[in-house]
Amino acid sequence: MKTRNFFTPSLFTFLNFFWGSLSIIESLEGNIQRAAWFIIIAVLCDGMDGKLARWTHSETTFGFELDSLADLVSCGLAPAIVVYVGVLSQFHFLGFSVCFLYIFAGGYRLARFNAVQKGDRSRGYIGLPIPVAGITVASLWIYKQPFHEPIPGGLWIVLMLFFVLMMLSTIPYDWPKITFGETWWKKMQSAVILVSVLFMAIFPQKILFPIFILYILLGIKNRIISLLRGQIALVELILPIRKSNK
Repeated sequence: MKTRNFFTPSLFTFLNFFWGSLSIIESLEGNIQRAAWFIIIAVLCDGMDGKLARWTHSETTFGFELDSLADLVSCGLAPAIVVYVGVLSQFHFLGFSVCFLYIFAGGYRLARFNAVQKGDRSRGYIGLPIPVAGITVASLWIYKQPFHEPIPGGLWIVLMLFFVLMMLSTIPYDWPKITFGETWWKKMQSAVILVSVLFMAIFPQKILFPIFILYILLGIKNRIISLLRGQIALVELILPIRKSNK
């Protein structure tokens, strides 16, 4: 009889909560750079708990819901506080409103995933996953810009609203898959993915933000192409319409 290992995935969910909460504390103490790094660590832990749960056949409804709550803390609340404390507090109520919308969009995105997709990742994700939004916000804070100029507060408002729209949208996203056993094109894509992961690990301050922005923009490009080809209706950009298999 197969045994199911519940402890290891739950440990990484706990670590997701821990690093997200620690990021919030660091933000409130004014350590924005450190808070951003803690969000990135939390997202890495989030990526591990789901994979381990599937590999060990220990997925549960409880673990799934707990993971969503952890994501809301580490990828929704923590990045919003980083941005508010770091720059948007100067805009007072406007800055608060933008950060609140980001948190709301993240919560909506998680609830829609739980209700509509019911945890099924086999066909990708409806809308930008909140961990991608969170790690993109965090990686921008640690990004080594070519001209070393601070990012204006107005641009941060635009970026945060952009992430809000992307999480509320129905643009499909999926994690790149490494499949060396298929066509030469798939092998080339897998090689590019591995090289990108390697560079992100070695040069995170220079590579993380550009890679994740490119990932987000590719999703937009694919959706626009589908719209122009008539493969989807305009309403499907904002409503998660699930087509029948009949």
